[in-house]
Amino acid sequence: MQLDAITSLDESSLVATEKILDGAKSRLDAILAEHRLTEESFVELAAIYDNVAYVFLYLESNEQYVDYRWLLPYRDAFFKDQDLDRTLLALCESLRCADPDIEESRRAYVRHLTDKLAADRTSAAELARLQDQAKDIVQAGRDDQLAFLTRLGVGAEGGTADTIGYTLISATPDAARRSKLSGAMSALRDRRLGPLIDTVDRMIDIRRATSRRQGARSVLEQTMRRCAISEETAQHIVDAYVSGAVEDRALLDAEIREAIGDVATPVDHFGHWVRTLQGDLKVPLFDLGACLEFIEAVAARVFGLSMRRLPDSGPGVWTVVVLRDDEAIGYINFDLWDSGRNRTANSTSGIRNRVDWGSIVQLPIAYISCRFHRNPDGREIITFQNVHSLFHEVGHALNHILIRKRLPTLSGLDYLPLERIEDLSMWTEKWVYHADFVSHLDLSEEEREGMRFCQRVKILEYRRNHIDRAVTAALDFEVHRANSGGLREAFERLDDRFGVARHCSLGEFPVYFAWPMINANPGATFAYTRSAAESAESFAPLLSRRLADLEPAEFAASFDACFDFDEPSSGPDIGSVFAFYNDALWRSAE
Repeated sequence: MQLDAITSLDESSLVATEKILDGAKSRLDAILAEHRLTEESFVELAAIYDNVAYVFLYLESNEQYVDYRWLLPYRDAFFKDQDLDRTLLALCESLRCADPDIEESRRAYVRHLTDKLAADRTSAAELARLQDQAKDIVQAGRDDQLAFLTRLGVGAEGGTADTIGYTLISATPDAARRSKLSGAMSALRDRRLGPLIDTVDRMIDIRRATSRRQGARSVLEQTMRRCAISEETAQHIVDAYVSGAVEDRALLDAEIREAIGDVATPVDHFGHWVRTLQGDLKVPLFDLGACLEFIEAVAARVFGLSMRRLPDSGPGVWTVVVLRDDEAIGYINFDLWDSGRNRTANSTSGIRNRVDWGSIVQLPIAYISCRFHRNPDGREIITFQNVHSLFHEVGHALNHILIRKRLPTLSGLDYLPLERIEDLSMWTEKWVYHADFVSHLDLSEEEREGMRFCQRVKILEYRRNHIDRAVTAALDFEVHRANSGGLREAFERLDDRFGVARHCSLGEFPVYFAWPMINANPGATFAYTRSAAESAESFAPLLSRRLADLEPAEFAASFDACFDFDEPSSGPDIGSVFAFYNDALWRSAE
């Protein structure tokens, strides 16, 4: 049975979409009516669930064009029916598969259904409530900041408190006034710091209680089961990054002071420093098509892939087929433009898995969701930050498509250990610093100078944010490893060890603990640090090479750990993160 056909969904009536969902439900019912599963019917069942998830994600991407609420009962029927989950669990428990990969998948699905049915819904609901409460407290602080900015006569429409405040402080010529404005914004942010920390600590305590009931030593121990490195290795990553971030921040502070004078807290003046670096230089925008052409060339030279846009992708999403030796191996849906939907960040989802077993054939689909703003004149041009985000997300999409060993119940990047999920995306994003990317865009000399400035600013921003990333990872790791104590105590211990309070304050960090990422994988923020170092080590040698000289054969084994769970995770030198950006900064100034 071929399950791979891709057609545009019927965006006017959704009749075709309903037929897809109704057919999937009918086939699921037919499988269940047999009252037993075979290897083939189990694989088909898993593929059906992948496809239904794909359909609803596709619908959500086109919600500005269609009202699909009347199709939501199908989603509930597949994913919110406990009786169905119990039936599936019983059938899967009675099945034994001869194929070892399918048997591994069956066991994983049994664990998934068992956990889903046994989940402590009371604790989960309380965590969700506290997460919303934390977000409300944070938003109240932002509202206070916006009210303050409005009283100063600054227009607050169409922007966040952070962006408007940053712009105001950056444009303020007097250093003393910049310091005063920055202090006022921080004080308003911290006005409810006590209740916010109490809320975050309560969330941490609920996770601890849940992990104890499940027989784990700590919350972190449970999270580390999804990793291929030890807790000790993760601790080394965290410590090395905090130590390096403190050292690099001291260097950055010295650079800012040298440029603008001896200010008390140099990072408060970072934006103004960047404005002085820019002077009258015009910042260019970049043709989206040319950027995609370049990253496609990278995929060809490194992975031996080609890409072709399908003509019937639909008005809101581009669909690109990914080929190797003229054979389709997967698809990428590009949903790039902000259409007023509530998307808080760029992201990539592995929304359909590869299945090639017996008579069941299905290619993987990755979904890139961004929030770029269209140029008023209609041209498809994007900022340097947009390019950086786009390259990062393409890395995730390629990773999803190229994963070798797949389980029908694990889609794409969910299959990899946590510490390797960002390896390829962070490697791909670094092509924005490569000389061949600049050459490919066919820029004027003025635009090239503007491009070098964009590269430099992105690097400086990365260096400025080392402390935030490092301290967040350390706090996340510490509070979820410990069985008592909260965020404030963890910050004080971190300051005792590394002196972080010279460069940041506790009030900067509780907001991160309201993010779904930490709720999903508590303690694992260190994974981003490891991937940053791994990608820096592997990409650094390419800065001095031409893209045209690269051949897929030389990279045949370079990305094995990105595509195969059973490969070991490398132990990169965390110092590579700092070395790479220092080298790239030097090159951007050439």
